[in-house]
Amino acid sequence: MAYDHNHLAMWNQWNQEGGPNYPHQKVIQFVFRNFPPAVRSQTRVLDLGCGSGVHCVFLASEGFQVTGTDISEVGIANTSQKLSKLGLHANLKVEAADVLDFRSDSFDLVICVGVYDCAGSEVTKISVDKLSTLMAPGGRGIFLFASNNDFRFKHQVLNIHGFLEKEVKAIFANSFDKVWIDRYVTTYQGGQIEQNDWLVTVENLLP
Repeated sequence: MAYDHNHLAMWNQWNQEGGPNYPHQKVIQFVFRNFPPAVRSQTRVLDLGCGSGVHCVFLASEGFQVTGTDISEVGIANTSQKLSKLGLHANLKVEAADVLDFRSDSFDLVICVGVYDCAGSEVTKISVDKLSTLMAPGGRGIFLFASNNDFRFKHQVLNIHGFLEKEVKAIFANSFDKVWIDRYVTTYQGGQIEQNDWLVTVENLLP
């Protein structure tokens, strides 16, 4: 997808302000549950839409072989700087979520947090289709993105797309060998504010 100047400028500005400082708790849980320390040095992970690198830093510090991609050159520069300061390494690339110029079976783990709701359904469908071929047999993935019930969609924070259930099912249909579609919901102020994310986890089976 060819992103226009205003779209790229928005995400460069967002990354200029630093982005999140800590990895998402669901990513931590998923990684620790599925990838014990003994296998991490052999596990190739893609952080799709890595932003300013909070998950790249977490994954590299845990011993994974990390690749990070993002459309924002500012985000990639921030990620590189954070890794360098900690003596960590990752392969980094400025690249849109629907490009994914990698060979098949390149990754054993894919994480994607807060990206598809910013990219929209068309880009998401292309991205998921490509990821299903890039993920190796036995690989797993976790995707978090806003639903149509999320406050960020309702108030148009960063112009995100709130996904309907039927969209999510259509996008992930016939993709990975196993797909689990769940929700991750948090409410604030007595339920007045609702953060409502789709939590999609996937797996490709071993031959």
